[in-house]
Amino acid sequence: MQVEKEILYPHEFEPLKTILSDPTFVLPRVFPPIKNTRFKEGSFESNGKFMGMQFNIEGNYYIGSESVTYTFILKAGRWKGNGKLVIELKPQQRKINVKFSYEGWMDTLSKTFFMSKWFNDFASKLDEEVRLERIRRKI
Repeated sequence: MQVEKEILYPHEFEPLKTILSDPTFVLPRVFPPIKNTRFKEGSFESNGKFMGMQFNIEGNYYIGSESVTYTFILKAGRWKGNGKLVIELKPQQRKINVKFSYEGWMDTLSKTFFMSKWFNDFASKLDEEVRLERIRRKI
């Protein structure tokens, strides 16, 4: 499964990159079933419940000069899948390109029913949520 979304943004590049480099900000907003996220030194763990099933996500994140990449393994019981979320910042165009790819047990169900809605919600709320986060962090 692959989903891609382009988002326009009015924010300054560095504060936006700082916020989008934080798994506790990004992951629950892109994937609403995530309820808890912990991170340290380039890795993260998340968990939540989706359609009545508990799941865990373990992964790493990498911060480039104009991108943030989250790679992860999603596990629920004996099932698992691999995913990648890439957020490319294009400061000259004031655009963000969000790309998500996933292979595994939630592939068909998630793409068909949920991923498009989640990405559209993320895109429509991002400006306001980043504004509030900048105020909270004073950046």
